[in-house]
Amino acid sequence: MKKATIFKNIIILFVSFLLYSIVQLLYFYPTKVQNILKISPTGFVVLVIIVTVLAILLLIYLYHKQLAEENDWDFNYRPHWSIRRLAIAIIGFVLLTLASFLIPNLLGINVNTTSDNQMELNRISRLAGNFFVPMVVIIAPIFEETIFRGMFFNTFFVKETVLNKWLGIIISGFAFGYVHNPAFSPFLLVYWSLGCVLGWVYITTKDMRYSMLSHMLYNALGFLV
Repeated sequence: MKKATIFKNIIILFVSFLLYSIVQLLYFYPTKVQNILKISPTGFVVLVIIVTVLAILLLIYLYHKQLAEENDWDFNYRPHWSIRRLAIAIIGFVLLTLASFLIPNLLGINVNTTSDNQMELNRISRLAGNFFVPMVVIIAPIFEETIFRGMFFNTFFVKETVLNKWLGIIISGFAFGYVHNPAFSPFLLVYWSLGCVLGWVYITTKDMRYSMLSHMLYNALGFLV
């Protein structure tokens, strides 16, 4: 890949993070944003829907634009849906669940200890109100899988090789983990492992829909248990 293309893809990553941050702001701090903009609750809901849809459409457009320029992995190939790949997504969900329980135990993390990321989410959930669940279960997985799996591989691991496959899974998993827990604590290993599982689902199915599905199911489980 040419240096100019790598630089352009890094810019796309930055823009995508910015889009994600704007959307998070609307969902996590609705009252504050509503007061700043001085709009009605109904008007704010309409604004959130419009911004979310436009941001996701732009995100997906940027991802497909990258694929159109170089797609050695044959990502996003048709047909998009298959029983085999759905099974991989379910296996991914099971692995995410197991990792979230087993790794803390192996690391000796006290069951009563909460990661900084989870404490922040607990705080935000009180501010976000009804916007919290759709953000965490649906919107966040769409953005995070597109950025940490789709765009990450399109930028840094373009060629389909065994080395790139496992380096991409490990490094994108670390990036995912560090963003969720930006401290070198045992919890970083937990989030890192979750990111690696999602990377494995993406690279095995070669379609973000399946890592998104695994991610959504895992996040939804947190509201059920």
